[in-house]
Order: sequence, then structure tokens, then C-alpha cells
Amino acid sequence: MAARDKFYHPYSPYDIQLQFMSSLYDCLEAGKVGIFESPTADDDEPNWMLEYSKKEKTQALTQKWRELEDRLARIRKEEERKKKKEKLLHSFPRLSKKQKTDVVAQGTAADESFFELDHYESDTEIGKNASNPGLGNIEGLSASTVALLDRFKGRDTDRKEDESELENQTKIYYCSRTHSQLSQFAQELRKVNLPSSLPSLPGDGPIQEHAELEEIIKHLTLGSRKQLCINPRVSSLGNPTAINERCMELQQSGVASNKKCSYLPTKESEDLLSEFRDHVLSTVQDIEDIGFIGKQLAICPYYAARTAVNHSEIVTIPYPLLLQKSSREALGLSLRDHVVIIDEAHNLMDAIANIHSISVTLDQLRTSLFQLTTYARKFQTRLKGKNRVYVTQVIRLVSSLADNLHSLAQKNKSSEVIIQYSDLVSGKGVDQINPYKLSRYLQESKLARKVDGYVEHNTQSNSADKAVKTTVPVLFQVQSFILTLMNPSDEGQLFLEKTNDGILLRYMLLDPTNHFRDIVDEARAVILAGGTMSPMSDYADHLFSYVSPDRLDTYSFGHVIPPKNLTAHILAKGVLGSDFNFTFDQRNSETMIADLGQTVANLCAVIPDGVVAFFPSYEYLKQVLNAWNKPSKAGGGASLYSTIEKYKPILYENQKKDNSTDDILLEYSKKVDSGSGALLLSVVGGRLSEGINFSDKLGRGVLIIGLPFPNIHSAAWKAKIGHIEKQTYAKRQDEPESTRRAIAKAAGRDFFENSCMRAVNQCIGRAIRHRNDYAAIIMIDRRYETSRIQAKLPAWIRQSLVSDVKASSLCQDGLVSFFRSH
Repeated sequence: MAARDKFYHPYSPYDIQLQFMSSLYDCLEAGKVGIFESPTADDDEPNWMLEYSKKEKTQALTQKWRELEDRLARIRKEEERKKKKEKLLHSFPRLSKKQKTDVVAQGTAADESFFELDHYESDTEIGKNASNPGLGNIEGLSASTVALLDRFKGRDTDRKEDESELENQTKIYYCSRTHSQLSQFAQELRKVNLPSSLPSLPGDGPIQEHAELEEIIKHLTLGSRKQLCINPRVSSLGNPTAINERCMELQQSGVASNKKCSYLPTKESEDLLSEFRDHVLSTVQDIEDIGFIGKQLAICPYYAARTAVNHSEIVTIPYPLLLQKSSREALGLSLRDHVVIIDEAHNLMDAIANIHSISVTLDQLRTSLFQLTTYARKFQTRLKGKNRVYVTQVIRLVSSLADNLHSLAQKNKSSEVIIQYSDLVSGKGVDQINPYKLSRYLQESKLARKVDGYVEHNTQSNSADKAVKTTVPVLFQVQSFILTLMNPSDEGQLFLEKTNDGILLRYMLLDPTNHFRDIVDEARAVILAGGTMSPMSDYADHLFSYVSPDRLDTYSFGHVIPPKNLTAHILAKGVLGSDFNFTFDQRNSETMIADLGQTVANLCAVIPDGVVAFFPSYEYLKQVLNAWNKPSKAGGGASLYSTIEKYKPILYENQKKDNSTDDILLEYSKKVDSGSGALLLSVVGGRLSEGINFSDKLGRGVLIIGLPFPNIHSAAWKAKIGHIEKQTYAKRQDEPESTRRAIAKAAGRDFFENSCMRAVNQCIGRAIRHRNDYAAIIMIDRRYETSRIQAKLPAWIRQSLVSDVKASSLCQDGLVSFFRSH
């Protein structure tokens, strides 16, 4: 086997896995954008079961590092090393319980100068970061911290040559949605043993295989301050934005040295930073490991982790830190000529849209306006030049937003309505404001931080309550919203919503293209991977529309299971003869809901062990449960609920975000293990539809009830579909007018259906989890019979569809035969 085909898989891979790895290798070598669909094959144990061993693993981890520290302590017996270590430890004392890390208290009128704005001149500010482009958008960092990050990123003059060589080495940036998924990746990475890549020196002679050097994979996982902050007075704030802002506050030049965070690296801590880096890279670590190392060495792991970036070969990172350019710059990450792999990428476009969407309430606008006005009056004699101009502009803009939002809410009776930017900024001369200059001022002047600091100081000065704030400052939220208004108007849409909490102004990103394009343009290769990426047309049409066809490849691999281990059915009719058509207009039919209950009971009678049913929404699940619990006119008054429970006990998911999900899963598992089987009623897009493994007996049957189309009449979906139609129409300029309109309308419908079917495919993928697993998939709705909908199913599902089985009785017969053969 050629070296290029040696993937060093920890286990003997299946043929499909070899095909996947070979195609992935080709894609990376060619520097392409690749979309890979390959169903997941996991261990037999479901994810929620593994959580029970977490405590034991934590204890084992602690013991591991205690042993490591013991070894390091023995090495440090040398006198010179000991003196150096004592000096470093003296520079980094641990925080005592009495020590405070709050911003220096400003108790007198003279101290209020701390909240004054620094001199700002926009004409000269444009190029102030020209020599330091990677840090251009890091708001609020002190000069010393910027210099520190410069050194972390290889810009220190004493280390330039070494760091530039390391930067030229190709890295893999592996991104997933959650830290738990990244930790799982790290666990798998530990199983891989690669041969040494170090070349033999002249005269060494042949190296025997058993004597090859062992080379550890240099892996680093990066996280946010919320995951990595070890300062208890900061991490206890809980809210990510509050933690970020408090961290920034403690780095301001006006904070007394004894009040600053003692964990922050300084010029004197280079040896300690090197020690941290070596610990992090010594073995494959996850985010908890890195936090533990920081605590052991009493140095901030959030900042210290920068020292390991250039030395790493694989860097794992959660979605938000990769998908936001400002976050990448703050972390000092360059994707230039490196590989980016995004796992669980089926919801990538939604993730990008969510990250770059934001909302603000009318109350928040009014509160921030009051704070800005109070600040401006207090410092009016000290606001000079451009500061006076821009503070006045911010006040006018916020005032205009608040007044116009209130006026629009009174004019519109609907609970949700699309509004235009021009409607929000009319009057008060706001149309004369240069939005780009104002945006730059907000980012560079630290106005929000100064105003919030003064407001907090003023509040505490007039109150005996000195408690640490835990909420996100209002002005930061308003500033974030203002900055989104600077996006091109055709990328997003503004909505006015009336909720129980008041009037809400929401910006929703409609087009994720430009926010991902800089990643694609910079990286050597970009890979999107997931177990169920189908339907894939949206990625080519709406995320990579600018990528030439010869650079974009899509791959859909089969499942590791043999075809006989899966059967898929479409039920168009129920056992009582009803046509199953769960459209929004017809799904309330009592007759159809009753037929659904009897059909589910019959299916539970022939499917062994655990069955998971997915409903379109929580509201509809609740409606069906209420109907099933009513006494039936037939069957002696027994309810359909009790009829189903003759075959399997019923458990169901609720909409509350609490620990009940874990309790339901455990109860479900217990019932299945007891031999009684169980029926678990869930929701498409709910907490059980992603990331949960219903392997083996836990998922012998998956029922998809209806198609979970979003509400096409909502303002948000009208805007999304309208945006797709407008884009498609603009691209077809050479077509006749009627053809352009028809194609645009079809593109909008396709986008709408794709959103629905991606959610369905995620649910279907919950059941089959390993080579020997087997299950039945039943899609209950006549619309699944259409070729257009079936084409959006993964290939491994389509090839297992049983043809011409539309009646419940035929489906039952087929299921009996299927499970009898297993």
C-alpha cells in the first residue's frame, strides 16, 4: 500500500471509510471546497450513558496531573531552576479570598477622570493599526496586552524567524458546534498513532520499524473566556458578555496594579508561558485539561493558549470563535493556506445567520439613551473635537431608533412585521451621519465601556450596595445592534416584534455568503462534513455561489451497515383508512389524529424494543396527546393512549429547558432494557433530534410524523424566501421574464423544502449508529411519496425504501418479516 493510502486508522476501517478518507485526502491536496455526507458510526453506548462516567474521568484526570506535578517537582530540584521558579511564582501569587479583582473603585470626584474618553481623531485613526493588521478590531485591549498578543503570534522581534517557520506548517482547524463534540474528537485523536515524520540523518542507516521515533500529534483546543477563565471573581459572572467585559476592564490602564487580574501573562512570564505550552502539547488535551493546566500553573489559559497555536498541527475550535472574523483576530488565528474542517455542518448556514443576527428592545434603547445623555452632560466640558461630534451622533441615532420603533409599533397591529432601515432613522438629521465612521468610532473609542463604567460608579456612589454586576451592560447590546446596521442592506432584514416583554427590534442575517467567504478565500481547503448533509443544493447555491464548479465537490457515502439492516416505509394511509396529510391546514382533523394513534399502536405491536416518534412541533405533540388521552367512542371507552401502552409505555419530550430531558432518556433506557420496550415522543428540531444516539434496542423504529415545515406565513420566512427569489431572479438576466419568475419561485420553494428535510434527515440518522445495528424508518405522510421530497432524503435511505407500500397493513407485514430476519 502506498504511503499516501496509509491513513493510520486506529481500527480496521470499513471500505466506505477508506473511500471517505481517500476522497478527503484528494480534496485537501487539490485545495478544494468539499461537502461530505457520511453517516456516523459510533460506539454502542448512547451519549447520555457516557455522562455518568464523567465524574470518574474527572477524578482520573486530577490524579494524572498530580502525578505529572510530582514528576516536575523532582526535576526542579536543581538549585538554579528552583530559584527561577520561585521568582516566577512570586510574580504570580494566587488570589486570596480577600483579594478583589474589580475595576479600581473611583470614590471621589477627581477619580471621575478615569471615565473620560481618550482623544480621538478619525482622520488619523484609520491607519493606527496599519502595522498590526491582525489586531485591528480587538476593542478594549490595553497596549501591554496587545504587545503580549503580538509576542504570542510570533511578532516579537527576538522570535520572528522561528515563529515564521512554524506558521508555514500546514495546520488543520477542526470546528464543531459544542465543546462536548470537540472533546469527543480529542478522545478519538488519542487513539491514532502516527509514525515519526522526522527525516533520518545522513549515516544513520535504515531505521527498523520497531525502533521508529514516536511523534505525538500536536493538538490544541481553543475556547472562550467563559470556558477558560480561572479568575473566580470574573468566571462567576456566568454571562459570556459580562465575563468578556470584566476581563477587559481589569486590563485598562486606569486599574491599580494590585487590582488587576493576577493570572494575566506579563513580560516576565515567558518561561511560565513556555511551560504551559509544553504541557498543553505534551498529549492530546481537551478544554477541561487546558483549564486545569492553567490553574496548576496559576496563569490564564485563555491568553496563554496563544503560545501553542503556532506549534500546533491540529487546532479544535467551536463555531462562534471560527465564524466571527473579530473572534479569529482576537485569538490571533490566521487561516492562510491552512485546512478548515467543519463537522456537524448540516446547520452551518443557520449558525452563521444566528451569530450575525441580534435584537434590542425598546426599553434597552431608552435606557441606553438615558445613560448616554447623563454621561454627555457630566463630561460636556471635557468632550473635545471628534469625541463631541460622535457622542452627539450616537445620541441622535439611538433617540431616532427609539422614537421610530415606538411609532412603528403603534401603526402596525401585527405581532411581527418587516420594517425598513430608512423607517428607523428618519428625522433628527440621522441620515447625515456617516455610518462607517460612526461604526469605527464605536469600536475604537471604548465609548460603551466608559459610559457603563461611569454609570456603575455613579450608581455605587449613591448606594450602599457594592455587589458585583452580573448582567450584560445595556449600551453594549445597543452598540452591537448599531454595528449590524452597517451591514449591506441586501444581506439582512429588520423585524419589529411585539412580545410579552415589550417591543423588540430584530436584525436577521439572510445571506451568510460574505460572512463565510473570507474563510474560503483564505484557507487552503475547506471541508464541510456531517452524517446527514442532504439536501446539499443549498450549499452550492447559497453559501458557495461564488466558488467555481471545478473547486467545489460534493460526496455522499453510504452507510457502514449492509442494506438488509435497514427498511424504510412511507405510510400514506392509516389503519382506519384516513389519508395522512399533516399540512398546517388539515392536521387538526380529529379523525386523522385518531387514525394516527391506532396506526402507531399497530406499529408498536410489531416493532420490538424502543421506538422514537418525531412530531413537527411541540404544540402539535401536545394537541395529539390531548386527543389520544380522551376516551374513545369505540373500544369500550378506552383511550388511544392506553391502547398504545398495551404494547409500549409512552414517554414524551416537553418544551421546558430543564433537566427533564436527561430524566426522560434515562427512564426510556430503563424501560427498554427491562424488556417492556418504550415509545418516546419527540419533536423535530427538539433536544432529542440531534446529538442523541438511539442505537440498538433504543431505536429499532423511527417514526417521522408529517413534514416539519416552518411557518411560511411568518414575517421571517417570507423574508428568507423573498431573498432567495430575488437573488435567483437577478442571476437569470438572459432568460425571458416569465422563465425568470418561475425559476425564482421554484428556488424559493426548494430552499423552504430543504430546510424541512434537513431536519427530518437529522431525526432519521438517530437510529443506525454502528455496523451491526438495524432499524425501521416509517415516514407517515402522503407527501413523502412525491419524487421531489424523496430526492432530498440521503442516498442510504432512498435505496432502502420499500416500494408500493402505502397501506398500514402491508407495512406491518413487511416489518414483521424484517425483524424476524434479525
